[in-house]
Amino acid sequence: MNLYPTLVASTISPEDIMKVLIFALGCIALLGLGRWSSRLGSGGYEDAGSEVRVSSSRPLGQQEESPRVWAPGAEEVAASFPLDPLLGKIRIKKFFFEKVDAIPGPDDPSVFADELHVQLYDPDSGHWWWQSYFVATPQGLAQILREKAWKYLHAPQILVLPRYDLEEIRRAVVSRIMADHEFFNDKEQAEEESL
Repeated sequence: MNLYPTLVASTISPEDIMKVLIFALGCIALLGLGRWSSRLGSGGYEDAGSEVRVSSSRPLGQQEESPRVWAPGAEEVAASFPLDPLLGKIRIKKFFFEKVDAIPGPDDPSVFADELHVQLYDPDSGHWWWQSYFVATPQGLAQILREKAWKYLHAPQILVLPRYDLEEIRRAVVSRIMADHEFFNDKEQAEEESL
């Protein structure tokens, strides 16, 4: 006599079978919901490979397009400057404009106006700070006034040069740093013309 099948059948009630079925259906529903939500942004499994397209029929080594060359970053521009003995131990660590890449500069060097940001570092004190200047050419200022229909322009720290020249801008910045900071008050300064 086999008591085992009878024993198993007698311990499972119809209510327990319903609970197991509801639990299984809930798991299946959650699994389906997870698969559906993972495909929302991807367009489905079938379309995943169709987005890759070859742009030309030439072999890879014969492509005519040249790779995009990125302009140097703020640290690279600052590193390209020679050490300026006028600054002593203070170093220019970052040097960048808001709208134009410092290197190569604007398309037309005679028409330029942009905000320059310079990060300086004093290794003796470990102190970092930022200086900002509005750098422009006369034609760049005129263009801003025309485009914005302004009657005047006010900029507290402004450097106006005849044309965009990165080395001249750097020299003007060094001159302003020396004139504006107490650190350099005891040192002799080159004569600078002001209005």
